Amino acid sequence: MIQVGGKKFSIGAYITILIIVFILIIVAFLMYKYSVEGESRPPFIISKIIITSSAKTSNIIQGEAGYTASILQNNDIKIAIEKNENYKKEAKIRQITINNIQITDRDNSNSVEIYRPSTGEELYDYLEQNIVKDELKYAGGTETNIKADNLQISNQGGILEFSVIQNNIGEMQYTENEQTAIDGTLLNKIGKTNEEIKFKLTFDMIIEIESGIKFKTTITTELPKGNIVENGVEIYEQTDFKAVFKRI
Repeated sequence: MIQVGGKKFSIGAYITILIIVFILIIVAFLMYKYSVEGESRPPFIISKIIITSSAKTSNIIQGEAGYTASILQNNDIKIAIEKNENYKKEAKIRQITINNIQITDRDNSNSVEIYRPSTGEELYDYLEQNIVKDELKYAGGTETNIKADNLQISNQGGILEFSVIQNNIGEMQYTENEQTAIDGTLLNKIGKTNEEIKFKLTFDMIIEIESGIKFKTTITTELPKGNIVENGVEIYEQTDFKAVFKRI
C-alpha cells in the first residue's frame, strides 16, 4: 500500500494512475505535434509556387488628345501539386478547392479581386464572369485543363492557376505615337510606390482524394512581389514550400 495525503492506494492502483497520466501526456504531445506539423506523409504535396507580378492597362478610352487608361496591378499565381513519393498507397485527386480568401495588411482602398483563367485565347481577360466569388474549384480528371468551363487538374497532380489583381489604382493618358511599356513601370508614371500597393493574401487549399478524405493547408503570401515599379515584371519562385496538411 502507498499512502498519499492521508489516503491509501494499492501499488496496482498507483501504477494504473501513472499509466493513465503517461498516456494522457503522450496523447497531448501527439495532438500538439499534429497541430504544428500536420500529416507526416500526405498523398499530395505542393512542390512549387510561382508568382508573376506586374501591371496592365484596362478600360482604354480614346479621346481627342489621345487615350485614357485605367491601371490594374496583377499577380498571376501558379501552384504545382505533385504526388508524394513517400505516400505508398493508391491515391487520386477528386477535387481541389481554394476558399476562405482574405486580403489584409493594405494601406490603400484599391479593390482586390481574384480571377480564374479565361476560356478564351488570353490567359486572363478579367471579365466579370471569371471573378472568383467565394471559392475556386478544380475537378480531378485525366489531364489538367485550365481552359475548360469547369477547371480540371490531373488526378495525379498538376498546376493550379489564378490571378489576383488590384483595381482603381489610377489613370494615365498617352498618345498614339507614345512608346509606353505595359508593365509595372506604369505605376511609376502615376506616382505610386511599391509600399503603397502592398497587401497580404491568405487562403485555404483543400485537396480531396477519391476515398473522400480531405487534406487542408493554409497559404499566406505578400503581394506584389519585388520591385515592379522600377523593374516592370517580377517573377517569384519558391520550390521549398513547406505546406502543413491536416485532415478535416
